[in-house]
Amino acid sequence: MIKNKKIIIYLLITAFIMSSISMLFAAGSANWPIAKELPKAEDMVIDPENYYGQVIQGYYNFNCVVSKDLTRPAKFYVPDGSVYNQPTVFVMVPDGYDPYQFLEASGWKEAADLLKLYIVLMEPDKQGWQDTDSESAYINALRDDVSYRPFFCTFSSNFYAIAYDEKPTSILLYNSLKNPSNWAGLGLIGTTGLSAKLAADMQKALSKVPGVMLNEVQQPVWIVAKEKNADINRLIDYFLIANHSEYISTSVSYADEAYLPRKGGTIDNQWCSKVVYSQSDWKACLGKDSATKVYKNLWQGVYRYPGDSNGALRQNYSIYLRGFRKVQAMLPGGFNADGSDKYLREWYVYVPKTVDISKPAPLVFVFHGAGGSGDEIADRSGWSAVADERGLILICPTGSHITDVRKVSDMTTSELFRAMWNTENKATANRPNDLMFVRYLYDWMKQNYFIDESRVYASGQSSGGAMSWACATYLPDIFAAVAPVSANGLMGNISNDASTMPIPIIAFIGEQDGTFKGGFGSDDAKATINYWNNRNKTVEKWATYTYMDGGKNCSFKSDLFTNYVYRNAAGIPMLRAVEVATKTHAILPSECFIAWNECFSHFARDKQTGMLYYDGSIVK
Repeated sequence: MIKNKKIIIYLLITAFIMSSISMLFAAGSANWPIAKELPKAEDMVIDPENYYGQVIQGYYNFNCVVSKDLTRPAKFYVPDGSVYNQPTVFVMVPDGYDPYQFLEASGWKEAADLLKLYIVLMEPDKQGWQDTDSESAYINALRDDVSYRPFFCTFSSNFYAIAYDEKPTSILLYNSLKNPSNWAGLGLIGTTGLSAKLAADMQKALSKVPGVMLNEVQQPVWIVAKEKNADINRLIDYFLIANHSEYISTSVSYADEAYLPRKGGTIDNQWCSKVVYSQSDWKACLGKDSATKVYKNLWQGVYRYPGDSNGALRQNYSIYLRGFRKVQAMLPGGFNADGSDKYLREWYVYVPKTVDISKPAPLVFVFHGAGGSGDEIADRSGWSAVADERGLILICPTGSHITDVRKVSDMTTSELFRAMWNTENKATANRPNDLMFVRYLYDWMKQNYFIDESRVYASGQSSGGAMSWACATYLPDIFAAVAPVSANGLMGNISNDASTMPIPIIAFIGEQDGTFKGGFGSDDAKATINYWNNRNKTVEKWATYTYMDGGKNCSFKSDLFTNYVYRNAAGIPMLRAVEVATKTHAILPSECFIAWNECFSHFARDKQTGMLYYDGSIVK
C-alpha cells in the first residue's frame, strides 16, 4: 500500500512539473529576448586592465555556414563574468520552441550562470529537425566554428552535447557515433535507443585510428527513456562495451543506474567514462537541477584532449582543488621606456604535497598553446602528475594576444580570442614582450618560493612549444633544459640578440600532426636542428638520420617513440628529437614524464658561472 502511494505521489509531481513546463512554453512566446548580433572583428580592442576577459556577454546570434548554399542559425549564451576556456555545452532545441525559451526552460541558462559555462543552442530549421545526415553536417560545421573561437574563447577539449526529445536525440546519437572525437560527453534525454542496423554499421566502421573500430571509442553518456526496450538495452550495452564499463550498476542518488568504468587505460588515454540511465519522460528532466546534475555527475572534469585522431579522454579535476594558486598583476609590457604600458597578466603556481618546502625544489615553466591559457594547460599537459611524483614546482602563465582579423572556416573573427606567445624578444605598442614576462616570473618565483635556481626548466605545446624554443634561444641563463612539444622551432626568425650558450633540448612532434607536417624531416625542422647542432656543438647532424620512415635510420625506438639523439664530443645528449606514432597536434602526459626522467633530471646550470652540468659533471 505504501509503495502504491509513493507511485501515485511521483506521478502527480511529474504531471505537475510537465504541466508547468507546458504553460511556460505556451506563455509569452512573442516576448523572448532577441539575440544580439556579434561585433565586428575589426572593431576589437585590447583592454589592458581586463586582458583575459571575454568581450561578449549575454545572448547572441551566430550564422553557421554549413555548405556553399546553406547557412543555419545558432545561438550563443556567455554568462557575465566568464573567463577563457570554460566548458561549452551544445544544446539541441526541440522542434517548436524558441531557442531562448528553451535555454531557460531546460535549466542551462541558470546552470551556465552558476557554473560559468558557455551554451551553444543548435536550432532546427523552419520545418523542424530533418534527416540525420544533413543535420549531422550542421552539427559538425557549428562545432568546428565554435572551436575557432568566434568572439569568445572556447576550448574544444571540453565540448559536451545534449539533446531532448526523440528526433534530436536520434540525430545527436548518430553524430556522436560517427564522430566520437566531437564530444567529451553526451546527454540523450528522451531517446528511443539504438537500432540494430546502426549498431552493426558501427562495428564494421573504422575510426580515424587504424585498427580501432568506431564502436570501440569511449564516450560518457546519460541516457533517459520512457521505458526500457530492445533498442534502449542495445544502446546501453553499446556504451558499456565502448567505455570499458562494469556490467553491474552502482547505486547512486542521481540516476536509476550508473555504470562505472573498470580500472585500466593508460596515462595518456584513461578509462573515465560513465554510462548513466534514468527512466523518465524528457520534459520531467528540465530545469536547473537536472542540468547541473548532468554536468556535475557525468561531464565535469572529463576532457577529450588531442592525442590520437579519436581524441584522448582524461579525468582532470579542478586545479584549485588540486592546489594551484592563481596570481594576477599589472606588469609593464616593455614597449614604453617608463614602463607605463601595463597589462593585467596572470599565472598559476602549483606546489604539490610531495615538495619539501624546507629544501629548494626544481621549477618547470609550462606554456599553453594558441587559444589556451595557464589554467587549462595546468592539468591537461601531464606536468602536474610529474610534479606530484617527482616533487616539482610548476608555474603556468597565460600568453599575450593581438587584434589581427582572422578568417577561418567561412568565419571572420579576431586573434584577440587566441592568446598565444610572443616569441620575439621585443614588444610592440599593442603586445607585451613575453620573454620579459618570463624573466619577471623567474624573479618573482625566487622571491616567493624556495626554488632550486640551478634546476629551472621550460616546456609547452604548440605556441607554448615555440615559446620553449624561444626560452632556449634567448634565456638559457635562466633555464637548464627545455622540452618543446608540437612545435619544430621558433615562430619567426632568430634575432641578433640570441644567446650563444648551449642548452639541452628534448623535442616531441606527432607523426599525425597536421600543423607541423613532415615531423623533424621538414625544411623548418631541418633549419631548427642545424641551428642547435651548431650551438650545442653536436657530433650528429640533421643529415645523420632519416625521418618519418618508421625509424629506419634513427638512434632508437621505444614503443610509439622514434628518437633521434645528437650528442656532443663527450657523448652528452644535447638535442633529442622524438617523433610520436599516432599522435596529432597534442601534448601527452607520457611525453612530460620522458622529458623529466630522461632529460631535465640530468641537467643543472650553475647560476654564478653559467656552467652546465650533466649528472653532476661539467658539460665542456
